[in-house]
Amino acid sequence: MSHKHHHKHQTAEAQNVQQETNPAETSAEQQPEVTQETSADTIDEAQTQTDSSCENEEVEKWKDLAMRAQAEMENLRKRTQIDIEKANRYANASFARDLLPVADYLSNAIDYAQKEIEKAKESNTDCDSFLINLLKGVEMTQKQLQTVFEQHQIRKMETVGTIFDPNLHKVIQETENAEKEPGTIVQELQSGYTIGGDRVLREAMVIVTKQ
Repeated sequence: MSHKHHHKHQTAEAQNVQQETNPAETSAEQQPEVTQETSADTIDEAQTQTDSSCENEEVEKWKDLAMRAQAEMENLRKRTQIDIEKANRYANASFARDLLPVADYLSNAIDYAQKEIEKAKESNTDCDSFLINLLKGVEMTQKQLQTVFEQHQIRKMETVGTIFDPNLHKVIQETENAEKEPGTIVQELQSGYTIGGDRVLREAMVIVTKQ
């Protein structure tokens, strides 16, 4: 009996040792698996962050390109609008230039009629009624023509008393005048006109003081 009891006691101790050993072994066996899973999760997370970063960069790239394209389109629209406005502004330049001699004839006719009427007044003679009526008609025609010119931004230059500008004036004659600054326009022989506010339609022919 003593021998059997001793054998059972040894067997129980062995089982206890085995039970104590097994959890450690199990833990040791499971540890690498946990480490591998954690490593895989870390790699996936890093890959996700990298992909997200690349996507953000791609989005910013296309956003920048879209903004640049929009800015270019806006600039193109503005340039086109300016070109259209210029084309419309100067479209009638050739026709307007052909009308300038008509404006000259009307102005000369008015000057002649006014001088003749003034002479008649000075000589105390009756002025021809036909001439008076003609003057009124010509003045009305001139006024209508000037209205049309204004509508198309065609303007007569103001030259007398200003300084000669080679871009606007054409000198026909120089004269001595100590009271005026050299290059001052003292007389206009033919009116000058601009169109659109910045383009010369016809130079003014002028007489200036000597330099």
